[in-house]
Amino acid sequence: MRSFSKALVIAAGLLSIGMYSSTAQANTALAGNFKLAHATRFKNTVLPAGEYRFTLARTETDTNRLTIHGKRQSVETLVFAQSACESCKSGALTISVAGDNRAVTALELPGYHVDFKAAQLKSVRGEQANKNAATSEQVAVHIDSNN
Repeated sequence: MRSFSKALVIAAGLLSIGMYSSTAQANTALAGNFKLAHATRFKNTVLPAGEYRFTLARTETDTNRLTIHGKRQSVETLVFAQSACESCKSGALTISVAGDNRAVTALELPGYHVDFKAAQLKSVRGEQANKNAATSEQVAVHIDSNN
């Protein structure tokens, strides 16, 4: 009888782990990666050059949580329902460049478009007021196919 209850506890534990992991996976709307060739400001965080992974996870509200992880830096932000975009089919970061300063001004993912222009351009232009006007560049965002 004792081994039966031990087996029951183990089975219940494994079942709860399986249910938790499938729930967490079901909450992930998108995941993927991108590579930054230069240090780049993303909202209030400077992401060093390097490889990054991201996840866009659903929440219980009308927002999604975007999490970006690198080897040395991470950042998290909310993506609101107003960011839904039916014409957005690929992934890309739009980066404003002024001299050596870079800042993410937009993120496009399949089904989402998020603008960060207002806050980011002020920081880039403020540091480069007397130099060249800001230009922009695109960084490809690769989407995992298993989502």
